[in-house]
Amino acid sequence: MHITNNLTKPQKAAVSHIRSDLRLVYTVLMNHEFIKSNFQLMLFPLTATIIDGTEDWIKSYNNSHSPKIEMPLFKPEEERFYEAARNAIKLWDMDYYQLRDLLAEKYSESDEYFSGLYKPLAKHLRLYDIYGADVANGKYCGNTILCNSYIPQWKFGEEDGERLKNMAIIGGRYIRLFDAMDQYHVDTTLRFSYVDYGGFIKSPVGNQFSDKFVLFSLLCQINFVLICVGRYILEECPSKLRFAYLLYYYLCKLLPEINCESRTAFTVNQEFVSDLFRNAMAHYKIGVALKQDEIVDNDIFFGLTQKYFGCDYLVLKDHVFQELSLLEKQISTYLQLKDVVQ
Repeated sequence: MHITNNLTKPQKAAVSHIRSDLRLVYTVLMNHEFIKSNFQLMLFPLTATIIDGTEDWIKSYNNSHSPKIEMPLFKPEEERFYEAARNAIKLWDMDYYQLRDLLAEKYSESDEYFSGLYKPLAKHLRLYDIYGADVANGKYCGNTILCNSYIPQWKFGEEDGERLKNMAIIGGRYIRLFDAMDQYHVDTTLRFSYVDYGGFIKSPVGNQFSDKFVLFSLLCQINFVLICVGRYILEECPSKLRFAYLLYYYLCKLLPEINCESRTAFTVNQEFVSDLFRNAMAHYKIGVALKQDEIVDNDIFFGLTQKYFGCDYLVLKDHVFQELSLLEKQISTYLQLKDVVQ
C-alpha cells in the first residue's frame, strides 16, 4: 500500500491486521465454487465488521494526515447497511430471550415462506423443507435460519442479490487499496455440503422450534469458526484469533443465561476475558492500546496478547480454540448429535 512509508509503527500494525482480514474475505470469494455452501453468509457479520473497521480506520487517518487516502467513505445507505451488518456479530451478545425470540421469528418466517410454495396437501402434512444446514467434514457449521439473522433487512422471496452486490463494491475497493489480493492457502481436503430439513424430519434436534435449536445454531457458529476459518485457512493469520475471540468473549456472558434457562451445566474458562483486548483487536485500535515502544515487530499480534495476557499470539489462540472446541463437544453431547455422513 502506498501510504505505509508515512505510518507510525502502531498504524503499520493496524494496516497489517486489516490486510490479513481482507485477504481472508478475498480468499473465500475466490473459492466460492469449491465451497458450495452458505460459507459467505455465515462469514457475513465478520466481513461487515472488517469493512466497517477499515472504513473507520481510513476516516481516522484522513482526519489527521495530509495527503489524504483517495478512497470513498460510506455513503448514507452503505453506512446504515454496515452498521446493521456489523451489529449482527453481536447476535451472541444478546440477552438469551432476545436471541431466542429472534431465531424463533426467523424460523417462523422460513416455515411460512416455504410452506407457501407447496400444494395444500403437502402444506397440511408439513411435507416441505424449512431450512438448510451447512456441513463441513461431517460437522454442522451453519444453517439458513442463522444466515437470515445475519443479513440486514433480509426478506424471503425478494431479489436481494443486487442490493448486496452494491453494498459489497466498497469492500472490493478496500481489498485493492490494501493490496489484499493474495489468497491464503486453503485445505482442499475439507468436504463442504448441506442438508435440507423438512418433511418428517424438521431438524436434527426436534421437529419444533425450541431451546435446542438455539443451542444447535450456537454449535453451528462454533464449528464455523473452528473448521471453516481455523482449519480451512492453512496459514497462521491474526484473523483466526480475532474471529474466535469475539465469539468466545460473547459466550462467556451468554452461557450462564443458557444454563439457567435450559438447566444445563455448560462450562467455559473465562480466564481470557478482557474488554480492553477485545476493543483493541476488534476495531484495529492498536495505536490506542500500544505505545510505539510496546510494538513487537515479529509477533503476529504485535504485542497485544503479551500486554493483556502475558503470552504470545499462538498461546492465546490455542487456549481460545480449545475452549470453543470443548464447548462444542459439550453441546453436541447434550443434543445427541452425530456427524453427518457426506
